[in-house]
Amino acid sequence: MTAIIMLNWNGASDTLECIDSLRRVEDDYFCVVADNGSTDDSVARIEKYFQDENMVHQVVNNGDNLKEQPANHEFILYKTGENLGFARGNNTAIRLIASAKPDHYLLLNNDTIVEPDFLQQLESFAKAHPDHMALTPLICYNSDRNFIWNAGGKQKWGLRKYHYAKQPLQSIKETGHIPVTFLTGCALYADASLLQRDGTLLTERFFFGEEDFEFCLRMNKQGRKMACVLTSKIYHKVNASVAHVEPLGKTYIYYLNRFIDMRLHLSSLAYFLWKTLYPLYIYWLLRKLGYTHSVTTRFIAKVKNESAWRNEVPQALFLEVIHNFNLDNLA
Repeated sequence: MTAIIMLNWNGASDTLECIDSLRRVEDDYFCVVADNGSTDDSVARIEKYFQDENMVHQVVNNGDNLKEQPANHEFILYKTGENLGFARGNNTAIRLIASAKPDHYLLLNNDTIVEPDFLQQLESFAKAHPDHMALTPLICYNSDRNFIWNAGGKQKWGLRKYHYAKQPLQSIKETGHIPVTFLTGCALYADASLLQRDGTLLTERFFFGEEDFEFCLRMNKQGRKMACVLTSKIYHKVNASVAHVEPLGKTYIYYLNRFIDMRLHLSSLAYFLWKTLYPLYIYWLLRKLGYTHSVTTRFIAKVKNESAWRNEVPQALFLEVIHNFNLDNLA
């Protein structure tokens, strides 16, 4: 059986729409909806939905265990009590259901809609290709379902590039599946054997962002095969038409995560070469986004300096930087 893990944080409308699509899936699964400390009425709305629809469900509070082993198609509302971030939120839900011993775990964004056969297609591929330990469905835009958000991608030298990003479905040349070296945490289907010794799937070094990149670094280092299963399809609520320049604080966290991740995964020599060359890419990108030479060079220097001694980006630093970013006050 597959255990589907879905995080909710102040997003009940999206979560309930995703749950509604999951209810049309006939294959064997149960679903944990982990509410990550919502401050709105999400918990009440989700509980009411379960009750009104007469769904098999149980509600578990933080610190409690499952009341009973999950049944097929059962939904579990797990109240974490606080915002644990993406990795820790998913890992906490995985630990909650460890005694159920699912064959696979599927991390699924709450802002997705699934096709009724998407899980069956993943399971069929996994059975036919047991050497492929991690899979992703084909993820299309929900706003225009004929266009692809990603079909997995390539991870190389600290970079990742999606296959067929923003391209129409008919542009896909492969049939069946695409071998990948990167897949996104939006929909990550993983064999239970990939759990680490502490029972987690994702690193908790980063409060938000970089978890899927680090997961794929580990998979590639271990020689694990991964694939995008083209016959499995879901839709992601991404606004593909609006160009968006992220605030500099959010961009800073993104690159701080990446520098730490690469330092911890590469050899000393490889990391020296990487940190010498990669800033050229950052410089080009930030200048393209309109930042001045002065801001860009100071930004890169701060990232390199702080990442040299940090091994993690906890919630406190994440929130500080996101809400009060100042180049002069960092590290």
